[in-house]
Amino acid sequence: MAKKKQKMLLVGIGVIVLSLIASVSFVTSTNAKAPKFITISSYPIGSLGTILATAFSNAIEKKTGIRTRPTPADTDVGRVLPVKKGEAQVAVLTAATVYFASNGKGEFGAKEWGPQRIRLVFAGNVIHHGMAVRVDSGIKTWADLKGKKVALPPGLFSMTIPAFLAYGGLTMDDVVLLRAAGYTAGVKMGMQGKADACHTCPVTPLTKEWESAPYGLRYLPMDPNDKAAWDRMRKFAPFMASPIWADYGGLGEGGPKWLAYYPYTLTSYDTMDEESIYIIVKAMVDGYGLYKDVKKPSSGQWTLKDTLNIGKPVYIPFHPGLIRYAKEKGKWTAEHEAWQAKALKEENDRIKAWKAKQ
Repeated sequence: MAKKKQKMLLVGIGVIVLSLIASVSFVTSTNAKAPKFITISSYPIGSLGTILATAFSNAIEKKTGIRTRPTPADTDVGRVLPVKKGEAQVAVLTAATVYFASNGKGEFGAKEWGPQRIRLVFAGNVIHHGMAVRVDSGIKTWADLKGKKVALPPGLFSMTIPAFLAYGGLTMDDVVLLRAAGYTAGVKMGMQGKADACHTCPVTPLTKEWESAPYGLRYLPMDPNDKAAWDRMRKFAPFMASPIWADYGGLGEGGPKWLAYYPYTLTSYDTMDEESIYIIVKAMVDGYGLYKDVKKPSSGQWTLKDTLNIGKPVYIPFHPGLIRYAKEKGKWTAEHEAWQAKALKEENDRIKAWKAKQ
């Protein structure tokens, strides 16, 4: 009887030990390269980027037992630099920032920067964009915009405004450009009638306010089948030249419609070790239920399927840690392999060309 109790006790202890091992997740089964602390660089407090980074941090910490935190920054360089220096493992970046960093443009055009070897770790929600006007402006088509005032914020808008105009068959010379302090200032100029049109993102709070205003919100029409128009747009803003059906946010007149878009991404450097990124990717997949409802529908769009969907803009090579996880799950295909080889070659060509100009 005593031996039987002793055996049952040992079995019970074994079950407890196995449970404890499982609760620590997969980190203890990996090598010693697992990070002791994970940092996610992100956008300023209050932004969707920080909301997502906070939710991801919570999911990663709960799934791995590794302390994880988001660190907000006000500029693109401020978000990328911690990852470059190894102070953060990943950064939540829009595809626009990814494009600027990987191509050495904008803030990354400085001699100490240039094209960066950044890698895709995970990808998620899309950000819709369009050219908005007031309903009471009488502007209904792109042709109606000729000779009208268009808000022009600094930064990436120096690419998106000419891109939108090109989509509509117009140039910067066809409109009157009004300098705006930033995105919000540009939208307010459009709302107040100081500008006739502005680059607008439906998911921002201001567009919901605009939508409910008596003067109304209208987006200039975008046709997903007009290949020539999208090709013209792509020449100015490669990161934002994809049509998507927008069915949430401040969409104004007519409700859901086709707009341009680019995705949010979780990005790292090629120098970040494979093990750390593998751990993050696995935790994102396993922890989906912990973040998918944090900011609907955006947070629910961060999946492995969307990350590996090369039918959407990917922009940069996949990180080896992500590739390793995708291969384990049988999701890495010959098509992915070919795309990766092409992306790496294009990256090398960009860097060589940039260095040659210095």
